[in-house]
Amino acid sequence: MQIGSVDGLEGTTLGRLATDLGMSKSSLQALFPTKLDLQLATVAAAHDVFSDRVLGAAGRAEPGLPSVYAVLDAWIDCQDLFDGGCFFAAASHEFDGRPGPVRDALRNGLRRGLQVVAEQLRLAVRLGELAPDTDIDQLVFELHGAVLESNLARQLLGDPKSDDRARRAIRDRLDRAASTRQPQVNTPEVPGG
Repeated sequence: MQIGSVDGLEGTTLGRLATDLGMSKSSLQALFPTKLDLQLATVAAAHDVFSDRVLGAAGRAEPGLPSVYAVLDAWIDCQDLFDGGCFFAAASHEFDGRPGPVRDALRNGLRRGLQVVAEQLRLAVRLGELAPDTDIDQLVFELHGAVLESNLARQLLGDPKSDDRARRAIRDRLDRAASTRQPQVNTPEVPGG
């Protein structure tokens, strides 16, 4: 995963891995007969880390908006795990236009992450934390955009405040969604009515 975050999945080869691990290439070929097998195993391992650290944050927080914040905070923090930043951001850019099993695996993992955020946002609507007419798909798109931008700003622009900016953007966007909800009006009961 470390190599893939920096050199891309195409740069993740059995030869490179063998050198970095001090093993023979033939030993690794018993585990990964092809480069595709190695790439898919790398994506699967990254999904395991993502599921535990990021998606698992949903279960460690209160349902609704607290869970959304926890997942997005963990997603931003996950960018610190690898020298190349977010593994999935790097790999997705590398494979987004290349049909095949690696792209499919990346897409399925990203969809799962976005589904978790969407599920918690829908719950936030049901809990009255967000307006009933909240466009969940649009909100997920914008929140994910802030996460991706924090990685790009950190990795490419060297912005040391990118994480803080992303968290502020997320908080501001969710505050706007919450402020548009309709206040509940308690109508007094009319005696004898």
